[in-house]
Amino acid sequence: ILCSRSQVQGAAAVAGPPRLCGHRFAEAAMEVKLNPGQQLSKDQKEVMVKGFEYIASHCEGARARKRAGLPLVLLPHDVPRLMRACGRAMLPEDIEELKRDLPAEGIDFKEFCVLFERQCQTPQATEAKICQALNALDITGQGLIDPKFLKEVLRSHGEGMYPTDIDAILHGLPRDRLGKITSRAIARRLVRGPDGVQYLSQA
Repeated sequence: ILCSRSQVQGAAAVAGPPRLCGHRFAEAAMEVKLNPGQQLSKDQKEVMVKGFEYIASHCEGARARKRAGLPLVLLPHDVPRLMRACGRAMLPEDIEELKRDLPAEGIDFKEFCVLFERQCQTPQATEAKICQALNALDITGQGLIDPKFLKEVLRSHGEGMYPTDIDAILHGLPRDRLGKITSRAIARRLVRGPDGVQYLSQA
């Protein structure tokens, strides 16, 4: 079950952007779609740089860097959050590996773009795989998930998710008389993203 919880936590990133650094991101939710081998377009970078500048400006040491006339950087522990905000699902073990390869002083936007393109070489989780991971959390074997339990799993494991973002994922999904949601419905939402999420793909 611990392994499956990790899978669910990573897959939940597909649902779309979280609140960066605990603040409301001013721009509309956006998932940047990039196929393996593709490079980010100008339009995609314009979207991503807004998220980069927002989260980097709220991170530790940002004000001191600004006073010194230095460019904004994204610190290692914030890189996975921006990855997820751009629509990339990452498992906890992937996050730890990513952090180990990052310089302690952080990375600039150009370096983040290169890193994002590299991460996009790995295909996202499919609906079937996410559903399988969710079913492992259902001890009854009925394919039904208690939203409160799922929220605790997503909030507590790996990088964690903000409660408001988890509510957005589960909002509007049909529930049975006990308030449970089918794992299939949750998996479909995680893959497609909540209503209102915009998608920016390469032409």
